[in-house]
Amino acid sequence: MGARARAGHMKINEFTADALDRVHVFMELAFTGLTPEQLWYRPAVEANSIAWVGWHLTRGLDRRVSDMDGGEQTWITGRWYEKFGLPPNPTDYGIGHTSEQVDGVRPPDSATVLGYYDAVYRRSLAFLESPAADDHDRVLEGSGNKLGVEMVGMVAGNMQHVGQVGYIRGLIEGRRWYPR
Repeated sequence: MGARARAGHMKINEFTADALDRVHVFMELAFTGLTPEQLWYRPAVEANSIAWVGWHLTRGLDRRVSDMDGGEQTWITGRWYEKFGLPPNPTDYGIGHTSEQVDGVRPPDSATVLGYYDAVYRRSLAFLESPAADDHDRVLEGSGNKLGVEMVGMVAGNMQHVGQVGYIRGLIEGRRWYPR
């Protein structure tokens, strides 16, 4: 059981926070120690780099939490777009990116990816622990989905993409990869 699990009924926001805690651990393990060349490595011509997948995972989480808490995206407020050398487009999450656009996501180091991810992760936990996170039936203005549906999307998207991150890390190192 996760750190947030306790006897009795677990609310969807507690489950979501627990899942994000697990993703946080794997993101840290997968990105720590990578060189810029490893970050930008693409296993095939049309494949995504670990930097792109980490950026995309975080952009999606950022979009969701900003819809949930009603604030501006951390991408904009933290000026993360500058650190990534990308435009400040709040609607660019990587969906539909061309090979050239994937190649254009070249953060200078793993600390940049982890810094952005950590800022959005902490914001997500702050929201999930707030009283507003208990209103699972509230319809979000940005997506038109209910809050509970977006929380499920947070978990599904983050779990899928962190698995991809771990797989790419294994390809980079030329071995199976699993954190100890």
